Amino acid sequence: MLTKDTAICLRTVDYSETSQVLTLFTKTSGKIGAIAKGAKRKNNSFDGPVEILAYGPVIFKPAPNEGLATLAEFQQMPVFLLLTRKLFTLNAALFAVELTEAFTETNDPHPNLFDVLFNFLNDLQQTQDFKDATSLLIVFQLSLLSEIGARPVMKNCANCKTPLTSEWGKFYFSSNANGLICPDCQSNYQDRTSLSHQTAHCLYDLSKLTEATEATINELEKLMIRHFTHLMHRPPKTAKFFLKH
Repeated sequence: MLTKDTAICLRTVDYSETSQVLTLFTKTSGKIGAIAKGAKRKNNSFDGPVEILAYGPVIFKPAPNEGLATLAEFQQMPVFLLLTRKLFTLNAALFAVELTEAFTETNDPHPNLFDVLFNFLNDLQQTQDFKDATSLLIVFQLSLLSEIGARPVMKNCANCKTPLTSEWGKFYFSSNANGLICPDCQSNYQDRTSLSHQTAHCLYDLSKLTEATEATINELEKLMIRHFTHLMHRPPKTAKFFLKH
């Protein structure tokens, strides 16, 4: 039986001279692996070779026993073309799809996360500078963690539950604790990272990102990269484009 869905392409690998193996994030079926036979031929059902960030309706035959699905059609729509016109928007988009692939399970639907990713990519291509693009990326990264049930504790100390206030004086973050740590608890976590007042309060209230300085945005994204490195047990491949800032 064929399945109809809507997909965003997270990854492509050449399978042969004419075919590709794709990782697709679909709205109702979740993440799937699929083979696109003949995708690189001139006349095919996929509007040409499938690229990362391709979006549109798909038809596929689900795979038995968690193997590769067979892609029958992919109507690639020119929705995210503007992402490729600026290097910083393309890098942010590639970072987002890398994390989406890493933190979702095959055949586990996340329709809300699909919408979050779509809206992030759509908003991202409208940004005009690195700061705004990185701010959107931070919000997406936290939304992804929320969707998988791993959002960091940001309103209080992750250890003793003391509410975050300016009276803390110093602010810390621990991936092992999965959140902010108060000064009284910081010595219990060797992986702790010291945060500026501004960065800690942006974590507490994401609406402050719109008024944050570029230095604060960069500090916050580096924190997110360290946290995802902890969760993945390796640095995300696309993180290097943001660490240099």
